[in-house]
Amino acid sequence: MKKYIIIFSFFVILPNCLANIVSKKDVSIEINTFDSIPSEIDGGCCVFYKNPTTEHRKGFVMVNDLASTAYMMINHKLEKFFLTTNKKDVFLYSNRNFTLKVRISSKRGKAKSEFYKVKGILVVEDHSKNKQKLPFYGNCSW
Repeated sequence: MKKYIIIFSFFVILPNCLANIVSKKDVSIEINTFDSIPSEIDGGCCVFYKNPTTEHRKGFVMVNDLASTAYMMINHKLEKFFLTTNKKDVFLYSNRNFTLKVRISSKRGKAKSEFYKVKGILVVEDHSKNKQKLPFYGNCSW
């Protein structure tokens, strides 16, 4: 009987322990929102939100100056990123603490318009390979 209890406990407790280890890996990266565009961005920019309803209340998850410099609030600190690579609708940024991948999945705008709506996925990764993914909605204009 003790043998069955030990085996049963192994199959019940081990998956819970592994789930805690996996979920704790993402805890070190928290994506926060911020309410104002950094003063370094002058002119055209893209602003990204967690969902379409936060668009009118600010609450940015990321802003960029049409690609070369991006800002995100990570772990309650405003991080500045620099573009390293761009292939079609995938933008790779980095700074000394994190890498940031921005994958645009859709763009909507009128022909020859200076304004368009975008949506996609942000992936932030630290040097320890901890990752955080976040879908976004946003606007770009110049």
